[in-house]
Amino acid sequence: MEKGNFQVEMYYTCPPKDLGSVVELSFGDSKIKAKIIEAFDSPLVGKEHDRVLRMESYVKEFKPLNLGIITLPKGKGTLTLKALEMPNKAVADFRLLQFKKVD
Repeated sequence: MEKGNFQVEMYYTCPPKDLGSVVELSFGDSKIKAKIIEAFDSPLVGKEHDRVLRMESYVKEFKPLNLGIITLPKGKGTLTLKALEMPNKAVADFRLLQFKKVD
C-alpha cells in the first residue's frame, strides 16, 4: 500500500431499528470512526427475473457513509472494521470500503 491520507467511505444498508451503531476502521495506530445515523434499507432485486426461486445472488443498493480521513503507512498490514457500539441486535449490511487519496 502507498503511504498517505485517505478519505474512506463505507457502503452500507441499515433499517431504522438498527440506527445508532458506531463503526471503527483501523490500521495499526491509525483509527477513524463514524456513527450510522441515516437509515437506508433497499429491497433485494432480481427475483422477478428468475424462473426458479433461489436463496442467494440477489442484489440491492448500498449507501456511502463518510468514515473520515485515515493516515496509512506504506506497506502491508491488517485493516480492521468493527462495531464499537451497537444499540440493537445488528449494525448494518456492509458491502465495501472505498479509499480516495487526499494528499
